[in-house]
Amino acid sequence: MGKCNDPGCPICYPNGKQEEAAAGKKAEEDRRDCETCWRFYQKKAEAIVAVGDPIARNSRINAAYANLWLEDRRFQWAGLAAFASKQVGCGLLNAAEMIRKSDRERDMYQEWNKTASLLERISPYASPRMPVPNQGIGEASHKVFAMLAKANTALFLEIWPLHTFYKAFGLKRFIQCLDERTRLRGSVSWPVSTDLFANQQDKIRLGFSAIDKGDVHHGVYHLAQHEQLNILQPVLYNEPVFATLMRANQLAWVLNIPTGSAQELQLTLANRCTVTGGNANKVTFSKHALANLADPTQRMAFVERAARRFDDLLRHPVHGKEVENSLFIIAKGGHR
Repeated sequence: MGKCNDPGCPICYPNGKQEEAAAGKKAEEDRRDCETCWRFYQKKAEAIVAVGDPIARNSRINAAYANLWLEDRRFQWAGLAAFASKQVGCGLLNAAEMIRKSDRERDMYQEWNKTASLLERISPYASPRMPVPNQGIGEASHKVFAMLAKANTALFLEIWPLHTFYKAFGLKRFIQCLDERTRLRGSVSWPVSTDLFANQQDKIRLGFSAIDKGDVHHGVYHLAQHEQLNILQPVLYNEPVFATLMRANQLAWVLNIPTGSAQELQLTLANRCTVTGGNANKVTFSKHALANLADPTQRMAFVERAARRFDDLLRHPVHGKEVENSLFIIAKGGHR
């Protein structure tokens, strides 16, 4: 007579309790091992961003992304992210310059105001220039600088450990351990809402499964969706101040309003902040005055265009070498 179907039956399964306990112990050991490995790679990511200056931190983030791609060409999202993060660095540099300009004008005015005579103070032409718009731009630049730095850091702390864990252990172990990463919440460095850490993991599974099959296109697509919709949308684009500033910039740039600060929203697939003319390395967000970067549908269309352009350039016999050289430069911490 065969065994019964009740695994708890002491006659059919005399060693059932011991086997159940052994299985439970092994599952717990596996869980702890997953958590330990995730913590190891999370701490490595923290060490990369452990620098106070957001601009210097951005350069280290860019280099880490570039090195991921240089070491494993299947990580095409990371190569694209190196350029996108470099563009964030360009935004940080521009915001920092706007802040310095505003601060210089304010400091000069305040210094003059301490020593100026009454007659000089009532003269409309005697004081140093401190245009109100420039002071407004300076204040807005403070907000943009802080928010870009925070989003740049959060995205790196989310995505870089995923790549390094997968690279070390492969897809099977990666999928087995992915849910255990949530156990790190509250015990690792994370600059935004704790709820966003290791959250919404379906796109991550799809992305790395595609990478493992050699399907680079879908690997980029799924990871870009996770990056843009699950991290950057709540951290950056859902913030009313940032969204409003981006719309104002787009309007001023398209309509050529002389604000002194408006810039074209673009991604340059090079180690430079901007390129001119119809350069193949430039992907522009939109030429429409009312285009909205905070709209996830419009932004994902921009990201997908950039991903296609990146892939096309890599396949080109000349442009591919130029892009690779740019990533080598970024990997060494250089861009302008």
